[in-house]
Amino acid sequence: MSKKRSKTNQSKHDKKVRSIAKSYERRGYKVKADISGYPKPEPIGKKKRVPDVEATRPGTRHIWEVETKATYEPHKDQRVAFKKSARKRRRTKYKEAIV
Repeated sequence: MSKKRSKTNQSKHDKKVRSIAKSYERRGYKVKADISGYPKPEPIGKKKRVPDVEATRPGTRHIWEVETKATYEPHKDQRVAFKKSARKRRRTKYKEAIV
């Protein structure tokens, strides 16, 4: 289904996810993240894909997906699902990062 990351790339990925999550926490957002120590975001789309970070506060929502260079192309369908979901919802933004 999806390409697995090497241990090194998974570590870089998780470090970036944690950095994004903490940044939103400092700004007063309620944060869910697909890493240990955080509640997991709700699945999105028909295939129930889970974004790496979901940050919300009244009136705004940010959805983040973090990829490594090795997983960027193989995970394109996942990013497309998140973008579509964000476009359909008011005050929701989709963002992505490559590490």
